[in-house]
Amino acid sequence: MTTGSIARRYAKALFAIGEEKGNLLGLHREVQNMADIWAGSEDLRITITNPLLRTSAKRQIWSTILSRLGISIIGKNFFYLLFDKGRCAELPGIAREFSALSDRKENRLRAEIITATPLSDNVSYRLKAALQRRTGKMVVMTKREDPDVLGGVITRVGDVMYDGSLKTQLKRMKEAMLGQG
Repeated sequence: MTTGSIARRYAKALFAIGEEKGNLLGLHREVQNMADIWAGSEDLRITITNPLLRTSAKRQIWSTILSRLGISIIGKNFFYLLFDKGRCAELPGIAREFSALSDRKENRLRAEIITATPLSDNVSYRLKAALQRRTGKMVVMTKREDPDVLGGVITRVGDVMYDGSLKTQLKRMKEAMLGQG
């Protein structure tokens, strides 16, 4: 079974429990926090996956993390299940899948806007409004600056990318002049 499908299965199961118990938002935060901790701590990853360290010692470390974060009973059961099944490395994928399920349920779409320089609040607002009109969904927009863009805008909406950057336009122009396009 591929990593993505494993993460998807775990995320769907936790999502269903969250819906049933009315705790989707809390579980979403907990999964994201644990995924961030897992991804951000090489020491934790090495320790938990170390075959030479006793399982009881690793479980105690895992338990301490869950307690310090104030994880709910449902969350603790879920994270202990991941630990017991050796699936802690799936946490980042599970968090992504859980977010995607939440977005679908809430009719939300994530968009990333990449520009060479920061966008003004007015332009950001208009761009977000246009995306919402076009998609019919609430858009959660993140902005990022990348000087390599040179000018224009690259917009990623879900799995679709609209590249209106000056860099890409210049590349196309060069290919056309050289007869490669």
